[in-house]
Amino acid sequence: MQHSNMKRLLLFSPLFVILAVCLLLFIGLQQDPKKIVSALIGKPIPEFYQTNLLKTEQVLTNKDLPHGTFLLNVWGSWCSYCKQEHPFLMELAKSIKIVGLNYRDRAPHAVAMLTQMGNPFILTINDSKGELALSLGVDGAPETYLIDQYGIVRYRYSGPLNPQVWQQWFVPELHKLEAK
Repeated sequence: MQHSNMKRLLLFSPLFVILAVCLLLFIGLQQDPKKIVSALIGKPIPEFYQTNLLKTEQVLTNKDLPHGTFLLNVWGSWCSYCKQEHPFLMELAKSIKIVGLNYRDRAPHAVAMLTQMGNPFILTINDSKGELALSLGVDGAPETYLIDQYGIVRYRYSGPLNPQVWQQWFVPELHKLEAK
C-alpha cells in the first residue's frame, strides 16, 4: 500500500514543480518594472571616470556633476523609446538640469542623434561599455534618476519620460526635496 502511494507521489511531483514555477512567474510578471526600487535610493552616485561624449579628451568624474537637483538620464541612439522621450527632455531641460548617460552606444551615432534632435544635456557621459550603468543597476534604456543637491539618488524611473510620468512620479519627489 505504501509503495503505491509513493509511486503516485513521484508520478505527480513534476506537475507540482511546474505549478510552483508557473505561480512564481505569474507573481513576478505582475510587478511593474517601473516601480522596482533601486538599491541606490538614498545613496550617492557611484564613483566614475568616463569620457565626455562631446569632448572626448575630457574625463568626467562625480566632481563634474552639477550642484543642485538634477536628472541623470540613461539613453542610447539605438533605443526607440529614448528617441520617443527626447522631445520631452528638450522641453524639460528648460526647467531642470539633465545629465545624459549614453549607454552601450557608438559615439558617432550618439553624437549624430544629439546633433539631429537637439541636446537637452548639460553634459553627456560616454558609457559605451556600460560600466557606470552597471554600478547604477540600470535595467535598460531609457531610465532616469532624480539626484538631490548632495549627489544622492532620490528616485529612479525605468521607461520613457512624458508629461504624465513627470507629473505623476517626479513632481511629488521634487516637492519632497523642496520641503527638506
